[in-house]
Amino acid sequence: MFVRSSLASAIAAGLSLLLSQAVLAHDAGTDSTAATDVAAATGDANAADKDDKKEQQELEAVQVTGRFISKGARSAMKQDLDVRDTPYSVADYSQSFMKAIETANLTDLYSYMTGVSRGGVTGYDISIRGFKTTQADEGAILVDGLPGLSGRFGSPPTVMAERVEVVKGPASVLYGEAQPGGFVNIITKKPQDKASGVIDILSTTYSGAGLSFGDTAGFTGDLDLTGPIDKDRRFLYRVVAESSDRDTFRGGWERAFYFAPSVTWQMNDSTSLRLSAEYRKRTNAYDNLLVAPAKNAALIAPITTRYQEPNDVQQEKGRSVTAALEHSFDNEGVWNLAVRSVRGSDTATGYDNVAVLADLTTLQRRARGQINHRSYDYVDTNYSQAFKTGFIEHKLLVGLGGGTNRTDFNRLQFYNGATTGALAKPGPKSLNIDIYDPIFGVSPPLSSFPIGTVNDRVTTESNAGAYLSDVMTLSEHWKASFGLRYTRDEQNGKEIKTPPLTSSSKADSDVMPTAGILYQPSEHWTYYYSYATSFVAASPTAQDAAGNNPFKPTTAKQNEVGVKADLLDNRVTTTLALFDIQKTNTLAVATCNVGVPGTCSQQVGGERSKGYEWEIEAHPLENWQVLFGFAHTNAKVAKSNGAKTSPLVDSRLTNAPLNSAHVWSRYDFAEGALKNFGVGVGVTYVSEVAGSQPSLSDLRVLTLPGHVVTDLVFYYQLLDKYTVTLKFGNLFDKTYFEGVNSTTNEIGVVPGAPRNVQLAVKVPFL
Repeated sequence: MFVRSSLASAIAAGLSLLLSQAVLAHDAGTDSTAATDVAAATGDANAADKDDKKEQQELEAVQVTGRFISKGARSAMKQDLDVRDTPYSVADYSQSFMKAIETANLTDLYSYMTGVSRGGVTGYDISIRGFKTTQADEGAILVDGLPGLSGRFGSPPTVMAERVEVVKGPASVLYGEAQPGGFVNIITKKPQDKASGVIDILSTTYSGAGLSFGDTAGFTGDLDLTGPIDKDRRFLYRVVAESSDRDTFRGGWERAFYFAPSVTWQMNDSTSLRLSAEYRKRTNAYDNLLVAPAKNAALIAPITTRYQEPNDVQQEKGRSVTAALEHSFDNEGVWNLAVRSVRGSDTATGYDNVAVLADLTTLQRRARGQINHRSYDYVDTNYSQAFKTGFIEHKLLVGLGGGTNRTDFNRLQFYNGATTGALAKPGPKSLNIDIYDPIFGVSPPLSSFPIGTVNDRVTTESNAGAYLSDVMTLSEHWKASFGLRYTRDEQNGKEIKTPPLTSSSKADSDVMPTAGILYQPSEHWTYYYSYATSFVAASPTAQDAAGNNPFKPTTAKQNEVGVKADLLDNRVTTTLALFDIQKTNTLAVATCNVGVPGTCSQQVGGERSKGYEWEIEAHPLENWQVLFGFAHTNAKVAKSNGAKTSPLVDSRLTNAPLNSAHVWSRYDFAEGALKNFGVGVGVTYVSEVAGSQPSLSDLRVLTLPGHVVTDLVFYYQLLDKYTVTLKFGNLFDKTYFEGVNSTTNEIGVVPGAPRNVQLAVKVPFL
């Protein structure tokens, strides 16, 4: 694998250099021919071309040394506002930030985002301000403001993103259903009116946790092309693509392909239409991660241990289409219309982790075959208008939004290993496996289990809402905002394969407000207070112990107060926020009645998260950048079914560290012998994390220890054009756990990556 990856890297790098030289030769030949025909016109064209190339080089320099956090905050209010004019905590992480971290996966950026914690292997598995999200929370990760990732598993690739905006706190008034901790909005790369192209080559290997350098390897190749289609630059295009082939430190593998073309049509000076599409395919070794016997982190096997068979596979395909129309009126009003449609399917064929048996050395497994289909269709349209009423300046936004998501989860095989008797012990006829010495190829093959009448559940959830928001300037120093949304959610679910062929339907609605006020004594300081709310209907696949779905929507409210500052000629920007979020009608795992398949839940009461966050971006020198963040998040169960004696009360929420911090520093040498060199150092700290919660039948709690992880990166600009990056992730090879799988807790512990080495080469052309 290492030889194949290295060879692929060398070939790709050689091809990229040949391509760049061919492009330059072609341009030179074209210029020579044109000079013979029309010398004056050629002179103008060459001058323009030089200007374009100079501007492109300047842009690339800005991406290297620009701000890690931009000052925009569009995601917070759906209007173009400076972050200091929003009464919410929002951060706009730039392309410069993503390039400094140097990763192909957006999920790797979460560790350097204040108040955000990673707790799983997908883009959805995160915790923001203590509240975790899952794959059922489409509103947790938005793409250009609309729900629906093209891939359900794995991480969204960084090559798709121009920047990443994080809005913390409830945001249902403008965005509909979403968990109260906040959301991540991926702002995709858009077509540009100047031609450019970039090839990024990234090779990886591990050198830790008992793995030697080169034992496992990976390769990722990115392509980013953009420019005008016609000479008037009315039609612009962009093509983004990625291909990856990598081995994991856990003995698994992943092959993925991503392709995203887009076109912008500038109809006139007032109207533009953008059409974009995505195609994503991913195949990987099936992996249910680690287990914690007796809910004791000290008993977890080495992080390279796997419990799935070598031939267990997970496959996924996804595609999306997005259309965005914008029209500006003569009265400075702006109308936006955006539509996003996603289709996807995935299969799983393998052995699931189910439970640790009483001997604490045997893992019960399940033979499982699954086919899932999903579709998301969302639309949002709004109109914004600036006007005055007396001395008050308004920026009014009114809109409609909503969508439908459909799922078809079809279980083909579902056979649990024995829990008692001879078949409970690992062996030729047993499905189970030893936790500390797993031996593969012994259990019966999955093909020996017939496809049976398990269950095939189809669900449809539709939601629609109307909203308004007004940002008001009351005076030179005072600003205020107010918003309101009416939302309605309808759910339908039915079992179409296994008797009894049940069906259910229900509908919920609510009115949600938000408000804020800002005091700005000067252009450098902002003090603010805000109140925000959220609404999430219970998942249509949720069921109680009897197999029904009687659950009420989960609602939340937040009070937040904070200060934002731009200091030292804007070389230091900072936000300090104190928050208190109260969530009601939450769901917790429950034991299913006999004969009820799947996972069951119960409505347990409420959760509360309160704390503070502090984020600083600083430029001590023009070529030195520092990003610092600290979060204190006290996230606990506030009440449990009205029973104050329940062990759940005051227990910590899973994947929610009490304290977390990070710092990233990058310095680029501007002169001397080290000119064109740069160095980056990152350190992340996470305090201990709860990996499970107590119950009346089991008071034990899995506690994952805190950890400190250090990253080291070296940058080099070659010939003022090519960028070479060498990164040592987890430099000191710290063994740690990121959290637990959101639905399986102690039988899905997520290990952090051991020491890893990445070499990246960026080759611009055109």
